[in-house]
Amino acid sequence: MTQKPFNNKEKMIFAWGDVFGGGSQAMIGVLYLIFLTDIMGINPALAATAILISKFWDAVSDPLIGVISDNTRSKFGRRRPYIFAGGLMVLISYLLMWFPLGSSLSEGVKVFYAISTYLFYNTIATIVMVPYSSLSAEITTDTKQRNSVNLIRLIISTVASAVCTLVPSMLLEQFKAGAFGIDVFYIVVGLGFGIFFALPLVLIGLFTRERANLPEEKSVFSIKTFVKPLRMRAFRGLVYMYLCQSISMDILSAGIIFFTTYVLITGSSTVFLGIFIGVQLLMFPWINSLVNKIDKKKIYYYGLPLAVVSFLFVGLYPENWPIVGAYVLTALTAFGFAGAQLMSWIIFPDAVDAGELVLHERPTGSFSGIMTFIRKAASAIAIQIFGIMLAVSGYVKPTDLIPSPTQPEAAVWGIRLAMSLSFVILMILGYFLAKRFVLTKTLTLEISSFLHKREQKIELTEEEKHRLEEIQTIVG
Repeated sequence: MTQKPFNNKEKMIFAWGDVFGGGSQAMIGVLYLIFLTDIMGINPALAATAILISKFWDAVSDPLIGVISDNTRSKFGRRRPYIFAGGLMVLISYLLMWFPLGSSLSEGVKVFYAISTYLFYNTIATIVMVPYSSLSAEITTDTKQRNSVNLIRLIISTVASAVCTLVPSMLLEQFKAGAFGIDVFYIVVGLGFGIFFALPLVLIGLFTRERANLPEEKSVFSIKTFVKPLRMRAFRGLVYMYLCQSISMDILSAGIIFFTTYVLITGSSTVFLGIFIGVQLLMFPWINSLVNKIDKKKIYYYGLPLAVVSFLFVGLYPENWPIVGAYVLTALTAFGFAGAQLMSWIIFPDAVDAGELVLHERPTGSFSGIMTFIRKAASAIAIQIFGIMLAVSGYVKPTDLIPSPTQPEAAVWGIRLAMSLSFVILMILGYFLAKRFVLTKTLTLEISSFLHKREQKIELTEEEKHRLEEIQTIVG
């Protein structure tokens, strides 16, 4: 059957879907922990534990949804039904998750409610994002078009991250200043952002297509199926790089409001995050010009030494120095970090191609599921450690009488170290992992050529057979 041509309208609709992937993740990363501690009144260690439990379920459900969507056969495709249905449920999950329980309820009830509603949200997010990530490798089979659509979606994701970081950050600052009540906060965050995230997902379900060939045999979920992508050296390398980048961003996002509220109190989390995201947006045209010219892994690691040094100084910045210096260091951090922030999901389809070359099947959902499983599990542990460091260092929760308490020196240093030192360590590790990553531009093009010849049943020469074996050894 002739596939409907891939056009710009479909490209933009698909890319718009990462408003949820980037925006919701950024919003929860920057706002949810402090929402639980400073608005719900939950101990930071217990709040982080609630996130940990929900995140682990989220991580476990990823490979399940990956296999389920791989095996789905319908006239609407195998990914879009889940994106469409999940999109409708996103709004409900947001209305539940951000509902501020009254101060008269016990802390135990609040923790139970936080776990239950965050579990529900994470289940919906998995139903949406694993098929969506898989669709990024299947919406077109042309390598350049795929690079283009994935770069556009990551630009949209970053813009959404900016909106969903800066607006909630400003809302929280205004709420704490008494500019409006909790009801306005809830309507904007729960209802407004819920609709904002749900709409593009519904449109993807209605107006996009899948173009990769379906495997003849369905897969069965098992431990063997679950770990199969990790047999691939190329895929393992991508997962490690993604972990370093994403966990660094999670911890930075979770820590920056604590940092500006209790450490650099003359600063604004909105300005810090606005600078960070704004610089990354300015970097996109340059990065876009490089994606099809040089190895993607080089784009990932070239700026990391600058990011490491700059953010280390952000974390150690004296509170009595002019705040503009911290803003400049933040801009330098973002400049160095931009390549790493973008490349993981642009490389992902290339890793799936390598997997298909070696495994003779294309279980994209399993690849996507295992990648997000490992990322979310590690992220949950990282946030838990951040919450424990706050609690152990003596963090003082706000109360109705003292909405912005002065933190003890130990808590101030706990916030500094939890945010900056973890970023530095992870990015140093990411730098060396990226330098060793096996997928180069030349190798990616060779893999694409061999897959095309396999699909067209073109007989290989002896020289090509030998080269195919070499490539399978390198990436497998």
